[in-house]
Amino acid sequence: MIRTFVVLLCTAVVALAGFLVMIPITWILGDVRPMYAVAQAVVRFLLRLAGVKIEVGGADLKLLPRPCIYVANHVSNVDPPVLFGSLPRVAIMAKAAVFRIPVLGYALKLGGFIPVDRERRDSRRQALEAGMDRLRQGLSLLVFPEGTRSPDGALLPFRPGPFTMAIETQVPIVPITIIGTREVMPKGRSAIRPGRARIVIHQPVSTTGLNASGRSELMERVRGIIASALPADSVPAH
Repeated sequence: MIRTFVVLLCTAVVALAGFLVMIPITWILGDVRPMYAVAQAVVRFLLRLAGVKIEVGGADLKLLPRPCIYVANHVSNVDPPVLFGSLPRVAIMAKAAVFRIPVLGYALKLGGFIPVDRERRDSRRQALEAGMDRLRQGLSLLVFPEGTRSPDGALLPFRPGPFTMAIETQVPIVPITIIGTREVMPKGRSAIRPGRARIVIHQPVSTTGLNASGRSELMERVRGIIASALPADSVPAH
């Protein structure tokens, strides 16, 4: 619990100081990439401070096509920062409430992140349109298609949003399996425990030539790829 408090305190202080410095620099340069790089470095530092060691395996990230949609399973609140600190630049679809946090919310908007309000259907539609705009601009997306964290590690059913975006823009999907973050911070826990997060990057799945009729098959194919690297006791739910 003490470790969690220290990490949260450092996160608040470093984030506020960093963004207050980097936001004006972003205005001056007209380029968000320096702020993004600093944010990634800060996130990696804070994860190390929390005792979270990250191991990335599978496909070489440098050789993957861009833009693409990274699609990952979701078992912990640690998943987004772990992937944010490990992947090339992405825009992430995040809860709308996060964007209401002073300074942080503005920085997320500068970075092209996309707010989603689960209670509003029009918000989900707007998020899909914004996501496709980012892809057409050459920016990759990170999406958790389950829509929420799995309470027991089993893979939940996927929502169609990221697959619709991939087909509409004809960009590939890169499946990602996250292992170990549930032990670090399971759903329902607010304390962070030291541990190892393993990220398995799978080969991209092409959407070239696909249309809406192939969406369900695409979803099941990607879901199967992600499930294939999960521990044997994480049986996907149907």
